[in-house]
Amino acid sequence: MSSHSIGIYGGTFNPIHLGHIGAASEVRDYLQLDELRMVLSATPPHRKPPEVLAENRFLLLQAALQQYPRLIADDCELQRQGPSYMVDTLRAIRQQGAHRDSSVLLILGAEAFSSFMSWQHWQDIIKCAHIVITTRAGFSDQLGDSLNDYIEPYITTDKSQLKQLTHGKIYQLPVSAIDISATEIRRRLKTNEPVEQMLPENTWALIHQHGFYTR
Repeated sequence: MSSHSIGIYGGTFNPIHLGHIGAASEVRDYLQLDELRMVLSATPPHRKPPEVLAENRFLLLQAALQQYPRLIADDCELQRQGPSYMVDTLRAIRQQGAHRDSSVLLILGAEAFSSFMSWQHWQDIIKCAHIVITTRAGFSDQLGDSLNDYIEPYITTDKSQLKQLTHGKIYQLPVSAIDISATEIRRRLKTNEPVEQMLPENTWALIHQHGFYTR
């Protein structure tokens, strides 16, 4: 049995919103993780750079999580130069002496997982972590044949394996649907429409104070 379990929930968080926090909290509670780190993707390799700087997106993330102390804002990707590759983040966690025997769980939405084979050194990720795919329906019909073939040897329906083993399993976890998107939040901010119901209170206060996304 692994002594410690760490969830990794990555994203540009552009901006962090209640949909992100709801999914992260649900996964943490259901899998009884010792910690869940929300890792800000500073320089996302698969999309154009967000208009709000990584340092400011991290400020918004930190502000949000003041209200959710069981979630941890992690800036490890801001500390590295170059594109923010998840494989580098997972390797860095593994190299920390305290976490060599921890179970590490990479948490991905089904949409993010659908592009998994385009990721840097994607084959190495399962050697560093379990993969938990959060979905609102069965994900097998949402993915191509090559991904389904890849998943098959690693899939488990036994969540206890995610703690007994340090890495190497893929687990499907349905989560509650929260109909909030960062794209819609940014659009509303630019057109001065209300967004308060979509954001943690502290995040909204900072966005309002600094005028993020409104210029």
